[in-house]
Amino acid sequence: MKRLFLSVILFLVSAFVVGCSPEPTRQVVVLSTNDVHGAIQQFPRLATAIAECRDTAEVVLVDAGDRWTGNAYVDKAEQRCLPVIELMNRLNYDVATLGNHEFDYGQELLAERISQSEFEVICANMESCGSELTVPATTIIERGGIKFGFVGLVTNFADGYPDGQKSNFEGLTFPSPFEKAVELQSLRKECDVLVLISHLGDDMDRVLTVDAPEYDLIVGGHTHTVLAEGQEYNGTLITQTGKSLKNLGVTVVEMKGKEITRLENRLVALADYAEDEEMKAAVEVYYKDPYLSAPIGSSKVQLSKVGLANFMAESIAKRTKSDVGLYHFGGVRVDSLRNDGISIGDVFTLEPFSSTIYTAQMTTEQIRGMIINKFNDSVNPKESHRPDINPYGTSYTIVTDAEGEAIDVQFSTLKEGRTYKVAMGDYMYKNYNFDKSGAHTATGILVTEVMLDELRHHSPLGYTNEERISIVEK
Repeated sequence: MKRLFLSVILFLVSAFVVGCSPEPTRQVVVLSTNDVHGAIQQFPRLATAIAECRDTAEVVLVDAGDRWTGNAYVDKAEQRCLPVIELMNRLNYDVATLGNHEFDYGQELLAERISQSEFEVICANMESCGSELTVPATTIIERGGIKFGFVGLVTNFADGYPDGQKSNFEGLTFPSPFEKAVELQSLRKECDVLVLISHLGDDMDRVLTVDAPEYDLIVGGHTHTVLAEGQEYNGTLITQTGKSLKNLGVTVVEMKGKEITRLENRLVALADYAEDEEMKAAVEVYYKDPYLSAPIGSSKVQLSKVGLANFMAESIAKRTKSDVGLYHFGGVRVDSLRNDGISIGDVFTLEPFSSTIYTAQMTTEQIRGMIINKFNDSVNPKESHRPDINPYGTSYTIVTDAEGEAIDVQFSTLKEGRTYKVAMGDYMYKNYNFDKSGAHTATGILVTEVMLDELRHHSPLGYTNEERISIVEK
């Protein structure tokens, strides 16, 4: 028997002992995932874990958003993004909220995928102002004699929108998730257990509990945080599983009468589970794509996330004959890449956003300002105070004050007073805060096109995992 199965058995034994009293004890297990990012290769193990739990307990199965973007075999399937929905339907998910990446391929596709979902999709802080995309704010699910009230929230911290291309959000507004969370605490009157499915990040979840303390449980996502056990803040249990289905969240809810007598969370590693053969066969169908699976090149070394950022920054600079290349680590969607047999699918998984290249004329001071503004970013705090903008054409050191705020950037090769041609992805150009007064060009060249050309014509790649950013305190 696997770890989850044994643990649930123990929970049920304890429930039975307590249940011998006149007031019966009810128990339900909330299983949760978040930031799946198309990791359908994990579904065979997920299927086994869920089945073993359902054999021993009443289960509610929940997802906290970002179901696609990250696996070419999902994102570029014949019916884009449908594989992950079809597999979730097979597992009988109950409810999910929206993540920012649900919007990556437009509202029309998202609406179609929601219509194909055999589970409720909820989001309280998305409102239409001309768009036809609508979902309910809340839902109530009764399981094992317990009524669960669910409220869904998505991040709106990028200038009032979820992270992503603003064009994807036209006709929609995203009110404050904090205000909506406070308002919808009223759902408690209709349920026994109030659950927030949050795609805000664990940092914002903690902030939210201050003004909205009525939630018993937060099933979280967005920051890819691995919380081995739930963390209690202001009486609310906050949970999150990491990303890419490495873990499954297990929250045991036990009630006696109207009182919650037990609320415990932990993670189980899906690597500990055997693959369900039927689910494995279903997944393998999606991977039988001759175009995506064809090997096209190799690398001299296995590239880490830093090495991949070096590859991306340098290749876009060379393609556009730029002096400097800049690529943000958030746009590097895998942690490493195999060095042999790199396929087209690998490249589209590495960069799933169809990003294009912008070039801009920038002075050394403008480049410095961009780096400082991003490092001190208060709009997207999860991306701040850490290396973010990886360079080609120079290395640099961020100088911080005693409070950890960037106050200067020192470049190894860039000269003060000079203007350089800088290449970057369209997301950086459109969303990062910097002086855009210099001439710029939207080249329309896909970043994936450049990487595929490099692999086809310059394999084995000679990029290294050398770090080009350092941070020092003044």
